[in-house]
Amino acid sequence: MKTAFVKVAICVALVVSTLAISGCGSKVARCVLSGTVTTDGEPVPVGTVLFIPENPDPKLQVAGSSADIIDGKYELSRETGLVPGKYKVQVISLVDRNKKTGEIVDPEDVKDGLVNPLDLVHEDLVPPKFGSATEQYVEVGKAKTMTYDIPMVKE
Repeated sequence: MKTAFVKVAICVALVVSTLAISGCGSKVARCVLSGTVTTDGEPVPVGTVLFIPENPDPKLQVAGSSADIIDGKYELSRETGLVPGKYKVQVISLVDRNKKTGEIVDPEDVKDGLVNPLDLVHEDLVPPKFGSATEQYVEVGKAKTMTYDIPMVKE
């Protein structure tokens, strides 16, 4: 179980890094995009939102973007925003919970020895149709700013 979690975390880091690097340095007009991410009405505490272009324009050298979710909110800045087009939206939120209390555990507490790793259970807060098997898309026009909320419902 722990090995699978580590593999998923490494894959997520690689995807996010690739998206961030491939979007750097371009001089195209980008849309500042922000919003909230919830599961069953509750803010997603931590995670990442990936915006993957449906038909990337090779001339623009822009592959997509990503934003961190903190306390249910995310924002793409002018530098990391999206160029006009259609994007697949994928949410990633993996947390560790204390088996006894059910509380989300800060990874630093494990690293500092305050929490025993054997007392943790890994949890994916994202329903599959918003995560790895996403069915969500957003269309970005020529607006300078845009709000896009992601209200997820577990089935």
